[in-house]
Amino acid sequence: MDNDIPLDLYKIFCIVVRTGNMSSAAKELFISQPAVSMSIRQLEERMGAPLLIRTTKGVHTTPEGGVLYEYLEQALALIKTAENKYMEMVNLKTGEIKIGASDTVISNLLMPYLEEYNVNNPHINIKVTNKTTYESLKLLKSGIVDICFVNLPIQKDSDLLVLPFKTIQDCLVGGSNYKELAKTGIELKSIDKYPLLLLEDLSNSRRFLNDFMQKNGVVLKPIIELGSSDLLLEFAKINLGLTFAIKEFTKGMIDNEQLFEIPVTPAIPKRSIGLVKLKNVALSHAAKSFADMFV
Repeated sequence: MDNDIPLDLYKIFCIVVRTGNMSSAAKELFISQPAVSMSIRQLEERMGAPLLIRTTKGVHTTPEGGVLYEYLEQALALIKTAENKYMEMVNLKTGEIKIGASDTVISNLLMPYLEEYNVNNPHINIKVTNKTTYESLKLLKSGIVDICFVNLPIQKDSDLLVLPFKTIQDCLVGGSNYKELAKTGIELKSIDKYPLLLLEDLSNSRRFLNDFMQKNGVVLKPIIELGSSDLLLEFAKINLGLTFAIKEFTKGMIDNEQLFEIPVTPAIPKRSIGLVKLKNVALSHAAKSFADMFV
């Protein structure tokens, strides 16, 4: 028996058995009857035994041909199912996206994109994991998420493709007790005179601020450290201290008699939010179609 038999010969054999004669099989396959007969002969030669009994009324299987047909029909049905499932995923009729991002990025940036994508692709399951930048990158490299959205900059990594897509500006904010500072501003070197409410050291935003402050000879000494930017803003509203916020995410909250932007000298440099994916790993059609919204 030849172990390298083309799948097309099996398909032709099954159609001949199902239709019961060569001519009907030829019509279904859109090929000539002699071509069908030749294919059956080739299959029988490669299998090393007759598979069909030819009669004037048509064909039927030999005992060996009947067993082969029974299993081939199941196998071809699975192949067809696989092809259908693949096309469903290609056409975004089914699939899944796994995303890693911080709560700040999710609520202030990704939410409208997620809503739009879900409206346009209602059959795609969207799974979002709320983690810090470095935790999201760890999930990405372990294959738990497809893509992640992180605060840049991050440490260079040859395995990662980083696509910045949103420029952001950090700013210092305080509550009504610090309203006058919003007019005068403060020197960065004097920031330690005020109570500071900061994100935990695990966050990339905090590390960015730490690096900037250290370059200017300033060491941040917070009285409160939390994992939530939104909660820090709530604390700032009730005048527990000053905090840093992303201006683009807090436009509706700043300078509204509850929170005020306080200019600092020198100014904090701008940074970016980026989409990160693995360089040598192809995204699913679902994940790629979502990522394409940002590039």
